This record gives sequence, structure tokens and C-alpha cells, in this order.
Amino acid sequence: MSGMKEVLKDAVLLVLPSLSPDVTNQLVEKLMDQGVEGLDDLVYVKEDDILEFIRPIQCRKLLSSWKNQEHQNCTVVLPPAEVLPSVPPETNTTLGSPPSSSSRPTSSSLASASATHSWTKNFQVPWNLMPDGIKSAVENGQRPSPSDRRQMIRILADEMRKHDTNPTRSQCLTVSRKIVSQYPKSFADMLGDKQVGGGYESVLSQLKVRIEYLNRTNTLSHHRIQRSDTGTTRKQSSTDSYGCTRWQPALPPGESYDSLEVKRQKMEEMHLHEGISGAERGDVCKLMEGTYWLQRHMINATPSPTIADIKTKWPYLFTQRHIYGHFEQLTDKKVLRCLELSIQECGQIIIEFFKSKPTNDDIRSILSRGENDVDAMVIQLLLAHFKEKLDGVFLQADEFATPSDVQQSLHLPESPRLIFLGQSLSNQRWMLSLEGQVVCEGAQPNFITGLAALFASFYNFNLQYQEEAACTLEFVQRRFVDINPECGSKAKKGKVTSKKSCAKKQHHCKPTGFLTSAKTCRL
Repeated sequence: MSGMKEVLKDAVLLVLPSLSPDVTNQLVEKLMDQGVEGLDDLVYVKEDDILEFIRPIQCRKLLSSWKNQEHQNCTVVLPPAEVLPSVPPETNTTLGSPPSSSSRPTSSSLASASATHSWTKNFQVPWNLMPDGIKSAVENGQRPSPSDRRQMIRILADEMRKHDTNPTRSQCLTVSRKIVSQYPKSFADMLGDKQVGGGYESVLSQLKVRIEYLNRTNTLSHHRIQRSDTGTTRKQSSTDSYGCTRWQPALPPGESYDSLEVKRQKMEEMHLHEGISGAERGDVCKLMEGTYWLQRHMINATPSPTIADIKTKWPYLFTQRHIYGHFEQLTDKKVLRCLELSIQECGQIIIEFFKSKPTNDDIRSILSRGENDVDAMVIQLLLAHFKEKLDGVFLQADEFATPSDVQQSLHLPESPRLIFLGQSLSNQRWMLSLEGQVVCEGAQPNFITGLAALFASFYNFNLQYQEEAACTLEFVQRRFVDINPECGSKAKKGKVTSKKSCAKKQHHCKPTGFLTSAKTCRL
């Protein structure tokens, strides 16, 4: 059974290599409890079966991979007894019924995995070619210098490319895990005395980046371009459609502009009679989902409509529920769920990182307050680290203020702001303002629901990140919501540091720091 557990772990980590060991173990235990006895059973797993452990997009990646039988390409490392019986089949019958074919990987799947990844299983790290600094570090259980480590990655990439010109991420993962498991004191990602995630993420990231760099000029490089009907090429994304999957969808089957306009007018009539409370009605939810094309048609129009015009036509689009719903249709991501899971996963790690290495006095001041709300503290620490002001994202008003009071007492900027009614950012009522007016009152009085509505508004209404908080918002986008386009930004041009210049800054994230994934913004 332990062999099958390792097989399932590999099937998960092949698709989600950055998943923490604890979450991976819980996920595998859940799969086995539900009756998964072999790789072939993974095609029967449903999203609801594992959604409690991972984020929706991660869940869909797994299920899509398993249904396409990509799990057969994972590196299978089994004890010899699991690969071939150590006794003849007739001997097994004397011990009881022979195991069913579903209780272990099929011979065809093992053959496929062996053929695809045989070189990674037998790959030997060329320690004899490594610089003296690396040899000394692994012998003494010490961390190598950055320059020695970079040289090690270069040598390692060159050796791997002798077997495969463009090794996949899963192949790099196998080699990275081998290195870290052999010399954890020298290469594992650590925060103090605690290992971060699987410990191999920074080695994996450096290795994959090096390989992509070496392949930058050949046909193995992937370029995100689209071909028009005439055969010419053009850039795929603009700032407005940045990170979106359904920025301007096609008309739904059987619908026309006029039929959708009838549905819109029906919701407008409901709002006149029931007010904002009608947003929770089931028929309104179906109508909002069904008229998504018409919503995008108006929002994407040229010249752009004002927020006031959009609110007049689509009043329910400015409720907490439908801000989230529109964002999910636009990006295929549940913004609130993504934020909750991400901060739960790494929020405390970020706080501990800044406790051990505060980068400025503002961070020390925030930590000294002893904020109980992890969500609020993490965002405040990020703002302080990037030297961005709190009022670049959040404003505060009297706890009994109405939207009219807020608009009269505060100077509301054009860019989105989250307004908390009270003296702190935790467990307070909140409002969302756009273009100088309050457009939404939160239904749930806590920080994370307000942050989700604020972030979603940038995508829903094609807004750029304001200069006052551009770095923090981009960090939230890339690390917490997992929107990572290969190029472009929602910040105004030149306001967010590029990847190249970011890597040159003195305060970037070291391999032993937090959030070392290639998908995260470096600090």
C-alpha cells in the first residue's frame, strides 16, 4: 500500500509540483479512502471529491491531466515487490487471492512511464564536475555560495540536455527532488529551521529557467501569438484582456442582442421593485450568468462607458455576489476562494519571513501592533515592503457612515478603493468605491471578502492598477490569485518593475526565503 501511495503522490506532483507535502499527503489519503486503488481509477475522480484540499484551477488541472492519461507519464518509483512479484504467481495463491489488476499500475502504464522518463530515473548528478565550492558545501552540510550554485545549475542543465534537449518541468522536478533529498542541508528551501514546501522549489525554478534560456532561440521555445484569417500574426493580449479567458465571448447559442436586452430589462425592473436584495434570487443569478455576453459588450465598448452608466444598466453587477461571479466567468477563477486558500497556505510564512528579516521601519511598526487578522497583516506588510501607502488601496470612515456620508467626508479617487467602516481593517463593514463614488456595500464584514471584491473590480471593468499600490496588487494577482500571463501588466507602463530588473534588486527573494516559485513575484 505504501508503494501505491508514492505512485499517487507522483501523479499529483507531476501536475502540481509546488503543492506542499502536507496537502499532497492529505489529498492522497482522501483518494485512497474514496477507493482509488490504481492509476486507472483516477479518471473517475470528480472535482467535489478533492476541492477541499486544493484550489479550483489546481483541481481542474489534475482532473484534465488524469482524464487524458497524462498520469501515466509520471515518474513511478516503486519498491521491487510492487513492480514484479518476488514469488511465482502460484505461490501467491497459497497466501490468498491474487491482487486485482486495478490494485497496481498496469504493465502498459509502467512501460509508458519507463519509456518516457527512463533517463530521469537513471540520471546521475555529475558531482565530479561541480565547482570546488559545491563539493565542499555538500561534504560539510553547508549552503553553497550563490555563484557556486548558479554554476551547478549550468552544469546540471547541460548534462540533462544531453538526454533531452528540452526537459519538461516534471523531468526537472525528478532531478531537483533527487538533489534536495540527497543533500537537504545544502539545497532545501528553508525559513529559519523550517523547510518551505517540498524544499526543492528554488532548485526546480532555477533549473527550468536555465533550460528555457538555453532553448530561447530554437523552435522548442513557445511564443504566444495568434494567426488571423489572412495568415498574418499579431500579439495575443492587450492590457484590457490581460489574464482573462473570456474577455469578449461569442454570443450564446440561440441568443441575440435583442433577446439578451430583454433579460437585462427584466433585471432592471426587478431592481426597481426589490432593490439590491434581489441579487440573491436564483432567477437573478441565472439571468446575470446568461447575459454575460451583453455585460462584456457594454464594458468593452469604445469609448469606454463610465462606471455610473454601467451601474444604471447593470445594478446587480455591483453586488458582492455578482462581482465575484463576473470575475469567475471572465477568468475561470473563484477570486474569494483563491485568496482564502492562498493566504491560508502562505500567509503565516510571509509574516514569519518579515519577522526574521524586516526590510524597513514600517514593517517593524506593523509587526509590533500584533494584528490578529492574518489576512489584513499580510497585505499591510506587502504594502510596507514595496514602500506603498495604505491609502493607495484602503480608506477608513466612521463605522456608522452611509455611502452618502462616505462620499461627502472622504476624497474618493478615480481608481478603486476599499473603504472600511471603523478603526481597524478587521471584522468591519466595507464599501467599494470606483470613479469617486461608492458602488458596492459588502454583505460580509471581514477583510478578505472586501479584498476579493476590490481585486475583481480591476478585471471586471478593465481597470489598470493604480500607481500607489501597483506592486502589491501585482503580487496578489500572481501569487494569491494565480493569474500569471507571460507578458504584459495591469499596471501603468513603467510602474511595476520588470522581471529582469527585479532580479537585480538587492532585496529579491533568496532561494531560502518564502515564495520561491517561478510564478511568484520576487521580493
